[in-house]
Amino acid sequence: MTRRLYAFLAVVFAALLAGCGPAAPAATPSAPATYVETVAIARASGYEAPSSYTGRVEAALTSAVGFEVGGLLTDVMVDDGDRIERGQPLAILDTARLGASRAEAAAALAQVEADLELARATFARTSEAFDYKGVSQQQLDEARQRVHALEAAKQVAAARIQRIDVDIDKARLVAPFDGTAIRRVADPGVVLAAGQPIIEIQSSADPEVRIGVAPDVVSSLAVGQQYDLRINDRPGRATLRAVVGRRDEVTRTVDALFVIDGADTQVRPGDIASFETRIWIDAPGFWLPMSALVEGPRGLWQALVAEPDGNRHVLVGRTLEVLHAGAERVYVRGTLTEGDRLVGAGTQRVVVGQVVRIDTPAGPERVARAGGDHAAD
Repeated sequence: MTRRLYAFLAVVFAALLAGCGPAAPAATPSAPATYVETVAIARASGYEAPSSYTGRVEAALTSAVGFEVGGLLTDVMVDDGDRIERGQPLAILDTARLGASRAEAAAALAQVEADLELARATFARTSEAFDYKGVSQQQLDEARQRVHALEAAKQVAAARIQRIDVDIDKARLVAPFDGTAIRRVADPGVVLAAGQPIIEIQSSADPEVRIGVAPDVVSSLAVGQQYDLRINDRPGRATLRAVVGRRDEVTRTVDALFVIDGADTQVRPGDIASFETRIWIDAPGFWLPMSALVEGPRGLWQALVAEPDGNRHVLVGRTLEVLHAGAERVYVRGTLTEGDRLVGAGTQRVVVGQVVRIDTPAGPERVARAGGDHAAD
């Protein structure tokens, strides 16, 4: 009895030991490689980059007008902001001194004319007497020269009166062109020097836009052609009138002068204007979708390249230099090769060294191209 009990307990203990032992590992299928969407890259010779230049609107004509002669300012007939027309009186000088000088010159002219009349009569009598041998040749010559001298004196006196008349006329300042009085700088009662500015005016003709552009852009501009501008953040059209044949010493740019097409009362001299164009930059590189960029070490950019590994691919990081960034694409150069397959989307789901499959079920792989070497982004 005791032996049978021991045998039964030994069997039960063995069964318990077998149940508590480690279970045999179950066969589990290996996890599939991650599918990634790829793009095949093609080399480009360069890219077009936008270039923007800023300038100002200028009046077609601007002048700080003043008198050609000095004198006492008696009246100013326009004020700031007044519209003026060509030939309109703007200011007047006191002409009392000029009037007195003219009266003096006129009296001198009258005296010369009287002397000339007497000299001519004397010459006539002397010539008659000479014919009868009543006077000498010397006396005849003196009478003739007296007439010539008084005729010259008469011309001088008449010219003096004419000069005073011109000064009197210049004492009345008139507008040289149609425009607007921008600033009045003198009031009645002040004694002015010749040429001292009285009123600053600007023409009412269509204003111009002066924009300094880079010398390499000038060669692409054509005089007489229309271009798109932005004036005070509003779009507009303007015609290129001229390109100044001189480079600015400070900015190293060349001034381009545009005439604004059509009358726009909201455009005023002093407004800010900008001109945008695109320039071709020779720089071999590759166009990539923006989604293909990932942050690399030390703040650099990388792209994940799927390199073949049997029937699968392994992701390798390639360092990039971004040359130009658009809305959806970037132009880069770096350690890339024509035909490399880059992860074009979903880069946040994979890492360098990960095994992936590129035969994505979403469709055939895309090709990242520039649409031609000269395509703009």
